[in-house]
Amino acid sequence: MVATTSRLRQQLQPRQLIPTLTVGLVIGVLEVVLATSFAALIFSGSAAVHVPSAIALMLFGATTIMTLVGLLTSLAPAVASVQDSTAAILALIAASITAELPGARPETFLTIVAAIGASSILAGVIFLVLGRFGLGNLVRFIPYPVVGGFLAGTGWLLFKGGAGVLTGTSLTMASLASFGRPDSLIKWVPGLVFAVLLLALVRRYRHFLVIPGALLAGLALFYAALFVGGSNMLEAETRGWLLGPFPSGSPGWEPWTLEALERADWAHVFAQVANVLTLLVVALLALLLNASGIEQMLKRDGDLNRELQVAGVANAAAGLGGGIIGFHALSFTALANRAGAVGRMVSLVGAGVCGVVLIVGTEALSLFPRAILGGLLVFLGLAFLVEWLYEAWFKLPRRDYLVIVFIVLAVAAVGLLPGVAVGLVAAIVLFVIDYSRTDVVRHALTGATYQSRVERDPRDREILRQLGDETHILELQGFVFFGTSNSLLGRVRERVGDPSLPPVRFLVLDFRRVSGLDSSAVLSFTRALQLAESNGFTLVLTGLRDPIRSQLARAGLEEAAGNSLRTFPDLDRGSQWCEDVVLDSVARTAEASQPLPIQLQDGLGESVDPERLMDYLDPVEIPAAHELIRQGQPSEDLYFLESGRLTAQITRRDGQTVRLRTMGPGTVVGEITMYLRTVRTASVVSEAPSKLYRLTRSAFEEMERRDPQLASALHRLFARLLADRLSDALLSMEALRD
Repeated sequence: MVATTSRLRQQLQPRQLIPTLTVGLVIGVLEVVLATSFAALIFSGSAAVHVPSAIALMLFGATTIMTLVGLLTSLAPAVASVQDSTAAILALIAASITAELPGARPETFLTIVAAIGASSILAGVIFLVLGRFGLGNLVRFIPYPVVGGFLAGTGWLLFKGGAGVLTGTSLTMASLASFGRPDSLIKWVPGLVFAVLLLALVRRYRHFLVIPGALLAGLALFYAALFVGGSNMLEAETRGWLLGPFPSGSPGWEPWTLEALERADWAHVFAQVANVLTLLVVALLALLLNASGIEQMLKRDGDLNRELQVAGVANAAAGLGGGIIGFHALSFTALANRAGAVGRMVSLVGAGVCGVVLIVGTEALSLFPRAILGGLLVFLGLAFLVEWLYEAWFKLPRRDYLVIVFIVLAVAAVGLLPGVAVGLVAAIVLFVIDYSRTDVVRHALTGATYQSRVERDPRDREILRQLGDETHILELQGFVFFGTSNSLLGRVRERVGDPSLPPVRFLVLDFRRVSGLDSSAVLSFTRALQLAESNGFTLVLTGLRDPIRSQLARAGLEEAAGNSLRTFPDLDRGSQWCEDVVLDSVARTAEASQPLPIQLQDGLGESVDPERLMDYLDPVEIPAAHELIRQGQPSEDLYFLESGRLTAQITRRDGQTVRLRTMGPGTVVGEITMYLRTVRTASVVSEAPSKLYRLTRSAFEEMERRDPQLASALHRLFARLLADRLSDALLSMEALRD
């Protein structure tokens, strides 16, 4: 309550009150002009006899929508208005109805009123539902250049509309020559001069009196010139210098919608379902684009879902009285913002003007000069065009700037919403082209530069390094689609056919960083499998998420397809399988069956008899799946693995278990934490029945006292094992570095 009172006091200060009242009055006049023109547009031809009553409908809708949106919007000083895009479609609906019914009959008028009211109420309900379910944020997926193009296109339409107000003639290629006639020059040149001077003043000075002062000065100059020139009001009206003439008297609004429920020809209303659906789609898109444009102009975010609901309430209320669809008006809001108006009062003042005209009539508005009103529209149009066609040149990348220019040209050729749609397609095409240039391969590795976390003896590591180029690993990223999948397949073919490298034995594709696939990408991976089958290598897929796995399975990419395809949960296990196959195919001495002293002979050195070490060790045999070491427990010993296989793993806070490394015969387990005298940092679990030898801390200390030469050799062995692990880790990190 205190905050509301404080804001109200601020809005009553001259700095805010003067521009608010001035611009609110001008917006009200503009809204009356729009409402009158829409009434004439919708009730044309044989239905033109109902225009005075139609003006009342339009003014009622405008008053209702401006009031409710002004009171409820989260984007104050946003101003709403009846909309030309929806009015044009309503004109088609009315023309279809009058083609079947006599236009002058009251029933025809009531049928058109029923169609207008029903479409407004239906739009209100749809806006409310979409806002309630949070679908307003979908507009935030529209690219920034498209929003900029929408604003620039709005600027062009404002400029064009202002020229039409000044001359009474629509600005088209066909009518362009008429603008050079003397009778036209005297109409639009003063308005253009007023617009350019006002734009220069607004860009140079930020004072709250700039726009109100310019309006008063323009009015004074117009009537001074009229007086000096010896012209009277009738002559000025005849020459088209004033807004009038409007229909005389009060429009006389009545609750025709109640009568329409009974007397309207509803069969003809229901026959317009296709046009009404088009109307609703156009209204929804225009509303979201306008609201997004207002956010951009005000440089602050609003709640677009709330704006949908606000527009829903306003249209439902307007529809009950026969008003047409209306919502946030970018042009009116821009005028209020540039004038320095804040808060909700500017919208309420504009609504008040419409309400007064609805009650007392339009005669007073006939005295307003076209040069001032049209000049204001031209000023707004120029302001948008300067910001998005001139200033954007220095701010945006050339590609984004060209999208804006393209949208403006499309808007000028085919209209606002179709132009934005064309621009959106252009932006999507450019995005696809740019994204296609992004390398879908994050890292290209070989078995020599990347190895699994299986700790192997030095001889096995050397074999894997020598034969590592037979394993080709591609770590993929992003969304793989038609723009990138073909280049990926070409890259695979290039590697398979390269005679300077060893033949590919395994092609490993890691999908851990892949967000999705399209059908073209699935087809490319199917061709990769065909390439594997024809060239005798194995396609290994790792890190497949369930949706991607399902896509590939539907295309026939699953292990049941044959020996040419294997899948694994992650790259580490996939690489381990490739390494195991390589090692199994190479004739090696069976270190796993040799006693531990023989396995440690090379590591301890020739000067030390490894049998001396056995005096300090305790033999341990464990079954498969046995937890040898538990994470977090004290570390008082280490183990030498003679046979079997162990896996070191950690359990994260979320409960997920992550494999660190897998160890085979001849390796040491637990030496780091025993050295550091810390708790176990990981658990160690046996993958197979294993035979180990345990060295306790006390036995190690006894060895250092009784056999320092053996202890020294053991320290060197540990150091070399740690150095080998670090070297492998650094090699993998270097290969994975961007």
